[in-house]
Parts: sequence; C-alpha cells; structure tokens
Amino acid sequence: MTVWRLAALVVLLTTPAAANPFFIGRFDGLRGDPVDTGAFALYWNPAALARPGLSAQVHVLGVDRQASYDRVAAWNGVSEEDAAVNAGRNETGALGVVPALAGRYGLTLGPIDLGFGAGAYITRAGATNWKRPLDAPAEHPGALDGPQRWATINTSLVMLSGSAGLAVRYRPLGVSLGVAPVYNAVTLDTLRARNPDKTERLVDERGDLAEGRILLEDGEGTGLTWILGLRVEPMDGLALGLTWHTEADYRLEGNAFITFGTADEGVERSVFNLPVAQTVRLGAAIALTEALTLRPSVVWNQWSVMTEQIARNKRNGETLLELARDFDDTWMGRLRADYALVPGLALHAGLGYETAATPEHTFEPGLAESESVEMGVGATVELTAELSLSASFIWQQFADVTVRDSVQQPTTNGRYTDARQYATLDLEVHL
Repeated sequence: MTVWRLAALVVLLTTPAAANPFFIGRFDGLRGDPVDTGAFALYWNPAALARPGLSAQVHVLGVDRQASYDRVAAWNGVSEEDAAVNAGRNETGALGVVPALAGRYGLTLGPIDLGFGAGAYITRAGATNWKRPLDAPAEHPGALDGPQRWATINTSLVMLSGSAGLAVRYRPLGVSLGVAPVYNAVTLDTLRARNPDKTERLVDERGDLAEGRILLEDGEGTGLTWILGLRVEPMDGLALGLTWHTEADYRLEGNAFITFGTADEGVERSVFNLPVAQTVRLGAAIALTEALTLRPSVVWNQWSVMTEQIARNKRNGETLLELARDFDDTWMGRLRADYALVPGLALHAGLGYETAATPEHTFEPGLAESESVEMGVGATVELTAELSLSASFIWQQFADVTVRDSVQQPTTNGRYTDARQYATLDLEVHL
C-alpha cells in the first residue's frame, strides 16, 4: 500500500473532492461512454476491446472546483457570543491533475475477434482544504479552522485501480461480451473538530478549552470489483452498449488521533467503512449521417448502499465517529454528439443531468452532492495515421442547496454552493 500512497501523492496533487461518491472518471473526455471503442473501453465497456489491432492511450485530467458553505447561526442554535467562531461563510477550492493509462490488443480467429486490455487509473479521489479565517478570535484557537470544522477541516481520498480485460466478438451477429476484474487500493485521511458529547461547545464548566479534534489518518483498504460489458451492433451506423460495475464495501484501517480539550492526545487503531455503489450504464451510438453521430446514455448508481459511515476502535469496538448518510440512488442522462467537420477533425459536444446523491438532511460542507447539470465541448485531431489527440472541457454545476433539517451532530444547516470544471487530454496510438 505504501507504493500506492506515494503514487497518489505524486499524481493527485490537490485534486478537489467530488463529494462522497468522489467520482472523477472522465477517461477519453466526451467520447467516454458505454459505446467507447478506445483503449479506455477497458473501463467504459470491456466488450469493445474485441477489435483487431493494437492501441495505447494516455489520459490527463485537470480538475478545478469552487464550493462554499454558509453556516447560519440561528439555524444551528449558535448563540450570539459564539457566532463569530461557530457560524459564518467559508470556501474551498483547488486545482489538480490526474493521469491514467490504458492499452488493448485484438486479433481475429475466423468469425471471432478476441481482445485483451490492461490499464491503471483513478476513478474516485478528492481533497477538501478549507480557507483559514485569519481574523478568527484568538481566544478560541480552533476557530482558525473555519466555521465548517465541526463537519470537516480537510479530507483526502484516493482510489487507485489496476485492471485487465478480456473480450470476445462474434462478427456475424455483431455481438461482443467483455469482462474486466479491477483491483482497487483506497487511502483515506479526514480531520474534523469533535467533542465527546457531539456538541460544539467551546469551553467546559471550568472555563477551559473544550473543543477537540479527531484525525483518521492513513486509512487503507483494498478490494476486487468487476466490470461486465455487452456490445451489440445490429446494423451499420448503430451500436448499443451495456455495462455493469459491481459494488464494493471497503474496510479501511488506520490510526485515529483523538484530542479532547486540554487532555493529552490518544492514539488508537481504527476501522472505517466506505461503501461504493454498483453502476449500470446503457448507451447508444446512432449515425444520423456520415458526419453526425448522436450518443445518448443513461446511468444508474445504487448509492442507497451508503446509509452511514462509522469509525470504530479496532481494539474494543467503541464508536469513534458516526456519520449519517442516507444516500439516494442517482440517475444520469446524457446526450453527446460527434461531427466530422473535415477529414481528420471531429468536434464533440454534450449535455447531461444527474439527480442528487445526498439528501438535504445529511449534507456536509464539501462532502455532499445535489442535483447537477453539465455541458461540454471537445475535438479530436488525427495527427498522423497512427496518432490522434482528443481534448475536451466539461462544466458541472450543482444546484444551490439550503439545509434547515440537518441530522448531523453538530448540525450542518446552512447554504451550499458547488461547481466543478474538467479539462481532458487523450493521446492515442493505433498500430
């Protein structure tokens, strides 16, 4: 796991979180969907690996995020004397770069095509680092971590994946099947303010500082998931793709550093659960003309598996941190278009909408997702007969959310905003 962690630090830099689902997969840019035929079909639909030839693809993703949280004093029961410390607005945002690599090889055996693929990529990752209010009252040193600190001060998660794929295609019927086992290595760190009684009190009965901290550090876990794909080409100009990504429930083990008030810091081994949803993708490529192709797709994520997250003391089972989630399953609809402007140059455009994963009553700053819309543009240029370059830019805008019924302890009522931008570059070699 140490190698995985060092790699994550090198490639992730300061990638902004994509909330608890933490999904940042934009492999192949606007071309990435269940009917993708590039090397990253390994992820989008391994059935498409069954094509003759050899190709390799390098993907680079740039991510930017702007998010804010305004903790309204009256909505959270914050007194006037504590409002300067436990209420107010704060922001988080960062820029990160994430690379990925995939390759495939296919051959023909009579009426059958066989395909093989392999790759390494990051599908879920993020880090939230909130601004520090330098004008925070000096008598309360914890206030320097911002009014959102009772929910989060900073969080970092990386899921690094290595995968191999196998596919077979029966050309007379135009039907392909593919499978790709995926080995996932997860690391997690999270820090937040915490009191033993789950309140946000600043001083105890004697007037001493009461505010504490809990840091879950170097949480690590691994798991095996599967990607199963079906591709059908019933006629020229029409392709259908169906992909299933299996779910996983990771058990992350690391150190918990706990400080309450002026007491000495305690250290315990902890375990923390991280459920990740299964996903089903259905898409089509419909050639309306020789130049114009439409690609509608629908995606379902079973995020209802995320009911709660609990960090426990490994030694005695004591609950160290309990977080309500109650996530909802999400649906996403996308429509993308490809237009061959001239030989060797294609333009891409896309629109999308996704329902909310996080219900308002379990919202947390930086770690939640409302419904969102996205739009993107891109282009693919054939540099040579064997080399192509694709670029895209995608803007994802989340709906502003006002929360007044938080069940978190302490409560996280307030106003939330979130927007993210993705820029991708994909260089592919075909031999």
